[in-house]
Amino acid sequence: MGFYEFRRQLQYKCQLYGSKLIVVDRWFPSSKTCSRCGQIKESLSLSERVFNCEHCNFSCDRDLNAALNLAMAGSLPVTACGLDNADVAR
Repeated sequence: MGFYEFRRQLQYKCQLYGSKLIVVDRWFPSSKTCSRCGQIKESLSLSERVFNCEHCNFSCDRDLNAALNLAMAGSLPVTACGLDNADVAR
């Protein structure tokens, strides 16, 4: 299935169940942005698996940081895995 069809199905299901689909711009720097202070890193290689912010000294898993940023971009509460249960000290 192509991404267009996947998105179309998501839109259909959201309408069917009364949900809201929030689409974030594909170039949104979710991995490079600090989810705590909002500082954007100039570069972040794919081999860096831990996000470290030099501005506020925040450190967490790169994917978790991106997920937090995407949740905030959509103005949704962060409850996917439960931030309280997330291991952000790694």
